[in-house]
Amino acid sequence: MDRQHAYASHRRTECDGYPAVIAALILLAASLSARADISGTVTLVGKPGSQDETFVAKANGCGESPIRHTENWKVGPKGELGDVVVWIVDPKFNNPVTVTATPAPPPEIEVKQIGCRYVPHVLAVQAGVPFQIVNGDPTLHNIRAKVYNGPGQPPGDDVFNFGQGHQGQVDERQFDNPGIYTLQCDVHAWMQCWVMALKTRCFAVTDTDGKFQLWQSLGSSLQDGDYKIDAWHPRFADTVEQTIHVKNGSATVNIQFDGAKSF
Repeated sequence: MDRQHAYASHRRTECDGYPAVIAALILLAASLSARADISGTVTLVGKPGSQDETFVAKANGCGESPIRHTENWKVGPKGELGDVVVWIVDPKFNNPVTVTATPAPPPEIEVKQIGCRYVPHVLAVQAGVPFQIVNGDPTLHNIRAKVYNGPGQPPGDDVFNFGQGHQGQVDERQFDNPGIYTLQCDVHAWMQCWVMALKTRCFAVTDTDGKFQLWQSLGSSLQDGDYKIDAWHPRFADTVEQTIHVKNGSATVNIQFDGAKSF
């Protein structure tokens, strides 16, 4: 083999892997850009049918102030509504793109007991997937999970009930079936939060700004098409449902709750 052919052969050998690397980078970039970006804002229109109340409850290990508040409403200056669970009813995903990078796991979901309050007041989890319960207080709590059957209905069955005796204790629990549940503390009767368990991880909970963005895994996006998107707030008997059109893995939707329908 002459020098020219040998050099050309060497160059081909050296560059043989480059197209595969470039292709992988292109696929990775495409998967990142194609991640489902389903986002929007939830607002409350009109006056709600109830108001938050202030009360006094003294208890050791529950913070310095005995003044406490119900947490029925988190409403911003323009009606932005917090504590709303938003989810795609029946999501259909594209086949995940194979990439060399390890997809980031979904954010770990936890509820903390701080100042004898559950934080957050409303959370969503995936049915069958554990979440963490953390005791951030220097006092005993017990966590009783019950099925929620709707406003005006008696509480459902206990799902679990256990104690956390020391500050910093962390336990994992899960809800095997989709539905709405409450967490309560028998030691501190005012403590309660809401948990919605859903079939998939395609959900979000609004903060005080009313905004949400549904989480999706790297390399997998919603197929283009029409979907039902539901929203639920603990002070409404029914969910609000809208239809969205997803294109290139993205859609924006604004959702309104009518305060007159709240309780």
